[in-house]
Amino acid sequence: MPHSPDIPFCPLQPTDKQRLFLRQTELEVFFGGAAGGGKSIALLMGALQHVAVPGYSALIIRKDLPRLALPGGLIPRSHEWLAGQAEWSGARRQWRFATDGPDATLTFGYLARPLDKYRYASSEFQYIAFDELTDFDEDDYLFLFSRLRQPKHLGLPLRIRSASNPGGVGHLWVKQRFVVQESDATEDAAGGVIHTHGRVYIPARIADNPALDEAEYRKTLAHLPSVVRERLMNGDWSIQETGLIRAEFLRYYVEVAGQLELLEPGGKLLAAIPDGSCHRFVTIDPAGTSADRTREARGRGASWTVAQVWDQPGREWAQFLILRHQERKQVGFGELCGLVERVYREWSPTRLYIEGEKLGRAVVDQLGRDLPISCLPIGVQDKATRAGKLIVKLERGEIFLPRLENSWRPILEAEWLSWTGDERQHADQIDAAAYAAILANEKGDGVIRLQRPVVRM
Repeated sequence: MPHSPDIPFCPLQPTDKQRLFLRQTELEVFFGGAAGGGKSIALLMGALQHVAVPGYSALIIRKDLPRLALPGGLIPRSHEWLAGQAEWSGARRQWRFATDGPDATLTFGYLARPLDKYRYASSEFQYIAFDELTDFDEDDYLFLFSRLRQPKHLGLPLRIRSASNPGGVGHLWVKQRFVVQESDATEDAAGGVIHTHGRVYIPARIADNPALDEAEYRKTLAHLPSVVRERLMNGDWSIQETGLIRAEFLRYYVEVAGQLELLEPGGKLLAAIPDGSCHRFVTIDPAGTSADRTREARGRGASWTVAQVWDQPGREWAQFLILRHQERKQVGFGELCGLVERVYREWSPTRLYIEGEKLGRAVVDQLGRDLPISCLPIGVQDKATRAGKLIVKLERGEIFLPRLENSWRPILEAEWLSWTGDERQHADQIDAAAYAAILANEKGDGVIRLQRPVVRM
């Protein structure tokens, strides 16, 4: 079988965009955008670049094994290229390449559940590739960096490579990591390569794959719903799904000269609220509910304790909620009590409310004599239903986030904007805010003047 002179055993000549992808030397390279641009094939090409080196090891990851094995998937494609030229182990899902030293290997793997990543805990690879990166959690992606290593004598470039269309549960974090062009991002005008913080993003278009019947494929994609169509046809990362919380719902405020300035979407001043003139309260999701424990037992990752500090203005602005601060940590019971005490000491709320399952009740029993803390009834068990008032207030533009806060706000927005109501998704920051929206409707009358919070060093 003839093969590309650049890539052992590959029967195809890389397209210009694939060649651009294969030439990159940075640690992280993401090939993303429209469907049909040859992205997955580029990952397989990249895995084969160094199979002549003794001891070289490559790993290609997909969310689950069936998608790797589907017709047209990378395992069947690898058999088309490698059958008779390398040794296949079905049990290991691994190709072995004879060299003049230790065999080189190419392994196919999957990460269907958070615990699956630990199957690679004792392995080492010089090339790790994620096919359809937006199917993965960011934690899984980052964990695999710990498997990227080599003995000194090997001397190969260590590479993390990925490819994906827009969409999926990881759409937002992938976009923020690679696609968003910040002030220090630069673009290679000739090749369309975008560099940000040492990472490389290569936009993919349908037209990049000359082997594809572009006109016919576009006709096929035209039948899809608008959001999916724009993501697959044009590689549009800015398109938001009609989800439960949408980017256009978000409103912001800035703190200027002793007041909170609430801003309209275009940045125009909507209202100026004197700092310290609001009813202040705290909502806490302790991440200890029976649903949380069930999710953890099923390997879906530990939940987070979230404490949110809210200001609610009075009189004509009583419909608004202003999120002043958030703490988000994974803590034990003693640390949780310490977190609650610290938030109370620093922010002086009139009351703290904690979700009223077992752990929340234990916190109230422990701290209730010294702090104004009480349990919130769980009420509706379905998170999406419980978040109904929150979503309504967001859609009305009645909830404001700190525009200039860059530590916890991006994490909160990532959870809010990626949430579909699926019980498998983390929703601790949504739960805490949902309780605030419920309380705001019940306690909108009467303004309590408070001292400014203690300055945190």
